[in-house]
Amino acid sequence: MARQDTYHSGTSTRGATPSAVEKGARTRSEWMRQGWFRLLALVFLAELFVPFLLWPVGLPRAVDGLRELAPVIAVLITFMYMLKEDRTPGAVLVMLGITFIWGLVATLEGQGLAATTWGWWRLFKYPILGIFAYLVQDWPKDFARWLLRFCIGLLLFELGVQLVQLAMGMPVGDSLAGTLGWKGVMQYSMMTFFIVCLGLGHWLATQEWKTLFLILLLGFVGSMLNGTKFYLFAVGWLVGVTLVIHLVRGGQFRQLFLSMFIFALAAVAFITVYNSYLVNSRGLRPLQEYLQPETMERYLFTDGQGDIDGLYNLGRGLAVTYSWQQIRRDPTTTLFGFGLGTRTESSALGVSGLGLEQDIYGGVGSTTLGAWIQEHGLLGLGVFLLFNLWISLKLIRFARATSDPYQATLAFGLLLFTLSWPVWIWYHKAWIAGVMMVLYWVSLGYIFRQLYSSARRVARRV
Repeated sequence: MARQDTYHSGTSTRGATPSAVEKGARTRSEWMRQGWFRLLALVFLAELFVPFLLWPVGLPRAVDGLRELAPVIAVLITFMYMLKEDRTPGAVLVMLGITFIWGLVATLEGQGLAATTWGWWRLFKYPILGIFAYLVQDWPKDFARWLLRFCIGLLLFELGVQLVQLAMGMPVGDSLAGTLGWKGVMQYSMMTFFIVCLGLGHWLATQEWKTLFLILLLGFVGSMLNGTKFYLFAVGWLVGVTLVIHLVRGGQFRQLFLSMFIFALAAVAFITVYNSYLVNSRGLRPLQEYLQPETMERYLFTDGQGDIDGLYNLGRGLAVTYSWQQIRRDPTTTLFGFGLGTRTESSALGVSGLGLEQDIYGGVGSTTLGAWIQEHGLLGLGVFLLFNLWISLKLIRFARATSDPYQATLAFGLLLFTLSWPVWIWYHKAWIAGVMMVLYWVSLGYIFRQLYSSARRVARRV
């Protein structure tokens, strides 16, 4: 799959200069016609538009299968290529180890193969796309710049859809989420946070603030329309991490002070607009009330039952404490949890994990962190954190070594997002936010391809 005779366009090079052939120059129209790009585009477009086709368009639920079909094809191609070339990336070995250990745990708990298989798919569906992207050898040189511009255009497009929905009478709330469908605020928020990370990464790489300002403004307006109160807190966290990285890199203190001042003004503006629009016109709670201990406790530890789906939607604090209580059954369960897939389900396939079947709530709307604590235990969470630490170190290395400002932008953006994974999985069901996950893992595969390709070139010169 990743060999040049497989992925290259086959465009004739007759009449081209030797230097042009060696550099593999390609126009955007040429590389967008490649099979690997079209497959990744199909995966992304399915994640972006299928929720909209289900609601409000109202197509049958079976259409949702399109979101699984394209990744299945990518997975099959990835494993076929590895078999053909007799080459296995290290990430695949990690996946096999996790599959064996936590699959065995689920089996010993008495869970059926179907639920374990579905849990495996939900866990590794998007990371395998990252491996697929890593195996592509002929990424265009301007891909990082194109991706940044594409993400800005994506935010503009989604905001435009939101404004149309608002004009058609849809109320401000979780479903005013552009093309991301019913209760699509989670998908929208995670997409926005990823693009904000790219904007901050661009500022770290170039010190150019106009792009960052545009991204923050688009994210601000979109988050206002779907009532995402967490936007300010998430951006505040990301800005704090960005400024720490800026200081570590030897950034100028005067510039840092000016940036902090600008971000503080932006936070004041966000709170003011939020309170004047969503509180006064929509009757929502003022943002500052969420900082009061009583309100925060009610928000984080609610166990209310949803009025539509009937699920108990545990607060983010209660989801973690409840999961911790569940795995304290014995030391082995504390370490390994209940196994792969025990907290996942598919109504279309009629598959439900053992943990959900035995749950005292009968079905819980929880976060990724709450589910992972029960599925993988403390050891699984430790593996996840160590893996993110390793990725972060690789991204720092690449961002410092590359001479391309847009590749540095992408590396810094991925670094910010990777360091924030504990926040994302605590706040949302982030691991199933398809649009963000496709962008993140494909970008990560691209960066690792550039990292290891440059390392091999250096080794050959030596």
